[in-house]
Amino acid sequence: MKDIEDSLNENMTKEEEETENEDNPGWDGSESELVADDDAEDYEIPETGIRISYTLTQDEMYKCLEHSDMYKTKGARAVFSSVVFAVGALSFTWAFFVSEGKYKGYNLFFAIFCLVMIAVVWLVPHLHIKSAARLAANGKKIEAEIYPDHIDIGSGAGAWSIELDGSCEIEEFDGIYLIFAPKNRNFAIPQRVIEPEIYNEVKAILISGARPKE
Repeated sequence: MKDIEDSLNENMTKEEEETENEDNPGWDGSESELVADDDAEDYEIPETGIRISYTLTQDEMYKCLEHSDMYKTKGARAVFSSVVFAVGALSFTWAFFVSEGKYKGYNLFFAIFCLVMIAVVWLVPHLHIKSAARLAANGKKIEAEIYPDHIDIGSGAGAWSIELDGSCEIEEFDGIYLIFAPKNRNFAIPQRVIEPEIYNEVKAILISGARPKE
């Protein structure tokens, strides 16, 4: 009889764990903890925050840089620029082979130049971002405390904060929350570091405190 009870208890525990993990299926097992807001005034009710610590991978850093405003020529702009240069390449190629002044060297030069510019539009941003991501993903641990109205990041002389008062923007992609704070400061929180039981709470704090990225 005891074996049956133990088996039932074990099954119930597994079901509870599976239910929790469904809230954040990307969770990697990182631990979070509740902390009090040390900066709260004496007359205020201390707020409880959520402390997280993690290290961004090179792939996560690449995705964050790709979604930042590091390069203006991307997406629709990259397509538009490519179409313009493609039209130019075709025009100069036609002029080189067909027009009355055919076989003029400058027409061939500009045709090749347009093709090179198409490659630059697509390859240079990718290669630069990849290089920057490799340098930025240096294994440094990031520590942050998330409160209902702000996020404290780091400690000591390098500490800084993000006010969740609607003054910043947020974008969600590929299991990452990327916050665009004032003064061109961005902060990324991978969903994998948020425990399932507090995932919905953290998501609500971030979404309510920041505007969707336009």
